[in-house]
Amino acid sequence: MEVLDETLYARVDDLIRSHQRQQLLSTTGSQLSIAELTARSAGHDEALRAIALEVQKLSASLKS
Repeated sequence: MEVLDETLYARVDDLIRSHQRQQLLSTTGSQLSIAELTARSAGHDEALRAIALEVQKLSASLKS
């Protein structure tokens, strides 16, 4: 189970990082900030789906 946790954590971390294009600073313009936050939101959506899929698989395996 610990290996699954580490693998899932790594996959989720990779998904989130893959959608981070630039660092957000106080000097970052509004348009760039909105585009960056939109991309990061998409990464969070994908990560959440990956977690949900793993929970679904785990639940199914426990029922068997």
